[in-house]
Formats: sequence, structure tokens, C-alpha cells
Amino acid sequence: MPNKTFFNLPKERQEEIIEICVKEFSTHDYDSASLNRIIENLGIAKGSFYRYFDNKTDLYEFLVDYVLEKKISYITDFYEYEIESCCIDIAQKIIYRLIEFDFTYFNYSSFILSFINTKDFNKWGCRNNKPAHNIIIDLQKKGLIRMDIDIDIIEFRLFRNLILLRDFIIDKLNIPTEDLYLGKATYKKYEKSIKILTDQYYDVLANGLKMQ
Repeated sequence: MPNKTFFNLPKERQEEIIEICVKEFSTHDYDSASLNRIIENLGIAKGSFYRYFDNKTDLYEFLVDYVLEKKISYITDFYEYEIESCCIDIAQKIIYRLIEFDFTYFNYSSFILSFINTKDFNKWGCRNNKPAHNIIIDLQKKGLIRMDIDIDIIEFRLFRNLILLRDFIIDKLNIPTEDLYLGKATYKKYEKSIKILTDQYYDVLANGLKMQ
């Protein structure tokens, strides 16, 4: 966790530091990510940075917690407050929300994908009680999704797999790299086409490949 000095910073400065750090770890794996590059991009002295975080691991673990919490909140904001009036399947709505997040917060979703591919992913999941599991269990208790399927399979199909879907959509629509960093504006620009592909993914997820 960050030191108290970090939390004493204005909220805007905290968010700026987080954004720059996430960008570094989203474009480089843990081993090749550089604290020196981060410090240079922040425009601060090295000593000042180490007043915020003890080391690279401390920073990385904080970013994992922060980014995943932001993504989980993006989903729970929907199903906690809109679920009663929702007229489409809950899994379909979750998929829409996750894809929207992955385009709106492009660096965040790239960072999550990089993290998922590290050897520490399962260790982190145990330490934090797998927040995606908590969402699935809650939805099962409310009778909104099936309880007879292994929870890890549901997590894989609804959560982990969708970052790969994001990259498939990017390639399919030939979205320029520079557009991806515009976040919400890019999502809105391509929203109709993204929704068509997302609906097809959901159709396969819900109905399989067998002829009807």
C-alpha cells in the first residue's frame, strides 16, 4: 500500500500518479516496467517517489487493487441499482458494461490483461478473495444466474475472456491505436459496431454453435 504521504496529496495529483503508473505497466510487463521512466514522466525527484511507495512491488500491488476495484465497481453500479428495471439478460448487461469499461479505460484493461498473464495472478486472487467471485455469488443468490456451473468457468467467460474480446473488436474494426487512448470518445464513436460484435459474442455464449 502507498505510504501516508501519497494519500496526503490532492486527489487530482494522486489520480495523475496512478494514471502514469498504470500506463507504464500496461505497456510493459512487471519485469521490464521502469520506475525511472515513471519518475521522469511524473517530473519529480526519485526521493519524492519513494516517499509515496516503498518499492516497485508495493506500487504494483496497489495498482492491481485499485484498477480491479474500479472495474468491479463499474459492474456493481449497474446491477445494484438498475437490475429491477433491466429488460435484458443479466449476463448480457454485464458483458456490455465490461466492454464499455475496457474501451473507456483502455490502459486499465490492458494492465489487467498483463496482470492476468503473470505468475502472481492466482496468488493475488486468494489474497483478495476473488472479487469477481463475490459478484457471481451475489447474482446466484438473487436467482439471476445459474448455480449449477463451476464458478471459475463463469468468471473466465464473463470477466477474463472479455479483455480478449476487446482486442478482437479493435482488430475487426481496424480502430487506430491513437484512438484507443481517447477512452470514452472512442467508445462512443464505434459504439454501434462494438455492440453488434458484442451481441454476436453473447449469442455464442448463450446459445452455442449448434444450428437452431
